[in-house]
Amino acid sequence: MKREMAISQTPCSWSMLHQLHTMVKAPFAALAKYYSHVLEREISIRQTLLLLNAQTAFFFAVLPADGPLALRALCCGWFAYAVLKCKQAL
Repeated sequence: MKREMAISQTPCSWSMLHQLHTMVKAPFAALAKYYSHVLEREISIRQTLLLLNAQTAFFFAVLPADGPLALRALCCGWFAYAVLKCKQAL
């Protein structure tokens, strides 16, 4: 005899999705507000994400001083690409 379990699922409403979207977006909106204050111009969330990408790439390009040369070159390429994207967006 085969046993089957019925898994109850609660319906996901649009308001729950909107609330989740707002919760995920809130830290980035606060960071965008901070960047806007520092740069003295309005910065969108997309531009904030590009700035975060450039900062992360810089971190990975500079800090692993004892890493393999190929990995450091890859991170430097990532940093250059991220800076170009920031320059285009800003």
